[in-house]
Amino acid sequence: MIVPFDQYQRYMHTSDLINTVREAGQVFSILEVGANEHKNLEKFLQDDVLTYLDIVVPEHLKQDPSYIEGDATNMPLGDNEFDFIVALDVFEHISGPLRNTFVSELMRVSKYGFILAAPFNTTGVEEAEIRANKFFETMYGFNYQWLEEHRENGLPEIGELIDYLNVSHMPYLNFSHGSLKVWEKMIKIHFLAAGRTSLYDYRATIDDYYNNYIYNADYGEPCYRNFFFVSKSKGLLDKATAFVSGRSTRGLDSDLYEKLTQLEMDLVNLSSFDLIHNEYAAKNEGILQKDLQINNLNNELTTQVQKTEELNKVVEQLGIELTNSIHKQKELLYENDSLKVENENNSKQLALNIDAVEKDRASLKEELFNLKQELERSLRELESSQQALVIKDEYISQLEHVAQQLRMKNRIKKMVPKAIRKKARLSMNIIKKLKNNPALAKKGLQEVRHNGLRSLNNKIQSVMTVGELTSDYVTHDISFDDSELMKSEIDLFFKKPLISLVIPVYNVAPKWLDIAIKSVKDQIYPHWEICIVDDCSTNKETLQYLESIRDSRIKIMRLDENSGISDASNKAVSIGKGEYIALLDNDDEIATNALFEVVKAINEFDADIMYSDEDKVDIHGVKKNPLHKPDWSPDLLRSQMYIGHFLVFKRELFEKVGGFRTAFNGSQDYDLVLRMSECAQRIHHIPKVLYSWRELETSTAANPYSKPYAHTAGLAALNEHLTRVYGDGNAYATEDDHLFVYDSRYRTDSVKVSIIIPTKDKVELLEPCISSILQKTTYADYEILIINNNSVEKETFEWFEQQKSRSVVRIIDANYEFNWSKLNNHGIREASGDVYVFLNNDTLIISEDWLQRLMEKALREDVGTVGGLLLYEDNTIQHAGVVIGLGGWADHIFKGMKPNHFGSPYVSPMVTRNVTASTGACLAISKRTLDKIGLFNEEFIICGSDVEISLRSIEHGLVNIYDPHVRLYHLESKSRSSYIPPIDFELSKFFYGPYLEKGDPYYNRNLSLSSVAPKLAQGE
Repeated sequence: MIVPFDQYQRYMHTSDLINTVREAGQVFSILEVGANEHKNLEKFLQDDVLTYLDIVVPEHLKQDPSYIEGDATNMPLGDNEFDFIVALDVFEHISGPLRNTFVSELMRVSKYGFILAAPFNTTGVEEAEIRANKFFETMYGFNYQWLEEHRENGLPEIGELIDYLNVSHMPYLNFSHGSLKVWEKMIKIHFLAAGRTSLYDYRATIDDYYNNYIYNADYGEPCYRNFFFVSKSKGLLDKATAFVSGRSTRGLDSDLYEKLTQLEMDLVNLSSFDLIHNEYAAKNEGILQKDLQINNLNNELTTQVQKTEELNKVVEQLGIELTNSIHKQKELLYENDSLKVENENNSKQLALNIDAVEKDRASLKEELFNLKQELERSLRELESSQQALVIKDEYISQLEHVAQQLRMKNRIKKMVPKAIRKKARLSMNIIKKLKNNPALAKKGLQEVRHNGLRSLNNKIQSVMTVGELTSDYVTHDISFDDSELMKSEIDLFFKKPLISLVIPVYNVAPKWLDIAIKSVKDQIYPHWEICIVDDCSTNKETLQYLESIRDSRIKIMRLDENSGISDASNKAVSIGKGEYIALLDNDDEIATNALFEVVKAINEFDADIMYSDEDKVDIHGVKKNPLHKPDWSPDLLRSQMYIGHFLVFKRELFEKVGGFRTAFNGSQDYDLVLRMSECAQRIHHIPKVLYSWRELETSTAANPYSKPYAHTAGLAALNEHLTRVYGDGNAYATEDDHLFVYDSRYRTDSVKVSIIIPTKDKVELLEPCISSILQKTTYADYEILIINNNSVEKETFEWFEQQKSRSVVRIIDANYEFNWSKLNNHGIREASGDVYVFLNNDTLIISEDWLQRLMEKALREDVGTVGGLLLYEDNTIQHAGVVIGLGGWADHIFKGMKPNHFGSPYVSPMVTRNVTASTGACLAISKRTLDKIGLFNEEFIICGSDVEISLRSIEHGLVNIYDPHVRLYHLESKSRSSYIPPIDFELSKFFYGPYLEKGDPYYNRNLSLSSVAPKLAQGE
């Protein structure tokens, strides 16, 4: 008979006591109170007549005569109706005022007495239950019901029960059992296997081991459970006392406890295997699906290969003809050279001819380029399994025409300097991309004018990246059923505030304004008003449209002179009455559920400021390029106005900060949000696309250069914000490499930075790492601590000896088994700096100000950890922030992508932002922060503790920062193997648990967790 350990404790004691006081052949009638439906007592007292009472009897047991439904504090039973009453782990679930009544009822209904067992508020019990409940909550995301009920009711005080028994003249025997140490271990074993059927058999094995070997010796104080045998019969009490006194209470043998610990570790390992097995099963299923897709693609590829072979034959024939043309060119060149010698006196005329050739060069080059592009595009389309282009006869005639002109082109090429040819190649590369994306041509010209060809190349790459990442984007209209559900939910809202939608208007085309207004009229939430202020428009169509509006919910004011968007917006706010204000541009639109989601958030979170995700909509109504934003990220806001649309805030807060300011027209909303964020109690993000930003040439949605003054105004607003928050001269912002992106910096006193680098041999990696620090770093006050972990190679110790000449380098021996956390903690204890930078030995410095940037951010009082942009050797991204849940655990977002700036479907990897964590390969933490949150967790062996310490920072109210201006190469742990021990997975599961369930706050639930590129999760 295998019974869970805690039930075995209760029922075995009950059985022993009943059998001890039993006369030979005597059969008792016994009532168990609060037995639920398991009938465990029958397994221990098979010969007695058993009845069960519970306040709620399950439906399938209501016809069972052995069950009674009733309240144990007022039992529907007569006096002395049962010989004994048994109440096991029920007393603590009775509310405090009714506990004495409960005890009186037990005595009234029993003939001989009752047995009561429960955890009391004795030494250490409450703390042990809190730890156990936290363990369960971390694993599964919710509290364990019974332990939570203990907390709500409060564990009973054993002294109060004893006093009541004495006052009520109820003789009793009291003893305890089940050491807290063993109970906490066993309950966590049960929690670990909860709901995981594959682990049940082994958990039962552990229960069986406890019941057979540990139970009889489990008396170590302090104990978890106390037993009371209360009887009216002195004879029965004497028998029970003699039995209890005669048991051995010497405590648990250490060998038994060690064996239990070993069984626990076996279950932990099985749990890890179970998780990995399930993960592999899911991946295998994915592989099978991929195999099927590959087979289909292979069949298609076979067809394409055949077409390619046919095309190659055509290309080969063209090559032969081209070769013949080249031979003819050479003959003509030789002929021309001789003519040149004979006609030296005609050089002036030749110069004129060359000028003519120069004029013809562009058209000839374009003809050849167009032909080459057609051939290259055909080959690309074949490689991507698309339909091959049919090679037409005119290609041959075009090639013959070009071949006749090649003599002049070759001569021109010799005259063009190499530097010019390099620029030409860049131009050709850009033209290729523009030809594949003709819609970018006009924007490309603007980019070239402002930032040059290289910037255009990067811009095009970014646009193509956004296209790839958002190709699956689909918007869905709210269905009738969903709309009805939302209306029902609105009826239940406690708060139903009036929302004032502010729309400043100036010469907007009526069709766009009409769409904006219609999107508000279509709202599911009914309590709104539109506040329009026309800023002295001169467009007659705009004015006529405004005059045609007949709706009491739409308030319109006209200004006699143009005062700018800030003043117009302030006046629009002033004519409204809403408790909350929402901003809507006069050519944009909002989703039909936008205000519903806002008011739902107001009821749930009582936020001061709310913002949503957004997308863009073109002039044809096609929606694209969604921006799925992180939750409130103050450092991202200090890099760019990421909050954007849909922006809603309390009128009270708006008035408190003084509304919009005309000095910041163009970035007036950025200035407003910065000021409001300084005094807002709660800023809430709604992770749904509720706003569509219209792409017009006059809007920065389509043309960032349409309002260059807005970029300057945004920088001014940000600098004022930094001064208000950090004090005059302590922080400042400058322009970054990209429009509407800023670089916030922080001035600090010069402090020493300790760079801590664990290593085992690998001098071929370590020397370039140290040399790059010494040669590239501009910040002067630092030391380098190399933590030598069991190096054995002769070359390593020779190199260590050479470091004595480098005054900033120290070698610290750490000759124990590798543990990343322990090694870095060792380095902390040896370091003398106020900021610690934990660095891998396989890194190389790129940016000269890397250390200054890490130090200045780490020293901020509100900052936990700071990480940077790490690149692979091929200049693609290795690390740009950690996302919890990515790949099932945690991974680096943007990994493998080019470090380009783009704005959809997630924020750019090239802007400073807050993250949940950064990699320990380059991580800065101040001494002050570590004093507050503690050192690295040494229970982790290889990986996970860098994420865990970042999570601990968040729990202490700090933020973690990723700064892309801190740039290093990372050779990805070339100095260690890729093995990860099971304990690291178990600990990661424990600490990552809440984030795995609820999502990483600095990512977005609309983005896929199965891709390190920020792709849309639609369809998953």
